[in-house]
Amino acid sequence: MKKLLYFIFVIMVVSFIVTGCNVIQSSLPPNSPAGGDFYICENLMKGFYTALSNRNFAQALTYCKSGGISFKFANGLWDASQDYPLFYADFDIYNLHGHEYLTTNKIAIHYDESSTTMDNYGNSYNTLFYGNQLMLFEKINGQWLLM
Repeated sequence: MKKLLYFIFVIMVVSFIVTGCNVIQSSLPPNSPAGGDFYICENLMKGFYTALSNRNFAQALTYCKSGGISFKFANGLWDASQDYPLFYADFDIYNLHGHEYLTTNKIAIHYDESSTTMDNYGNSYNTLFYGNQLMLFEKINGQWLLM
C-alpha cells in the first residue's frame, strides 16, 4: 500500500513539474479587481503573436484595430511573406508586466519579446530580443482590440 501511495505521489509531482514548463503566466493576482480586462488583453496579445508565428495573418488581423500599428505590422509581415515565402518569423512573448488603464477604454501592457527568423527547412537565422515593449489596447463597441 505504501508503494502505491509513493508511486501516485511521484506521478503527481512529475506531472506538476511537466505541465508548469513553458507556460506564460499572468503577472496579475487572480483576485485583482481589474483582472478581467487585463486577462482579455493578455490573451489577445498571445493570440496575435501565435497567429503571426503560424503565418495565419488573416487571424492575426482580427485581433487588431483597423489602421492601427499592430494592423500595419501584421500587414507588413503578410506582404513580406508573399515576397519571401520560404521565410517566416517565430514570436515569443514573456514577462507581461505594467498593466495600466490609460483611459476607461484604453489599456497599456508592457512585455518582453523575442523573434527568430526561420525557413521552411528548419534553419534559424537570427534571434532578436526586445525588452520592455509596449502594447496598447482599445475597447471599441465593447470589444478589446490591439491598437
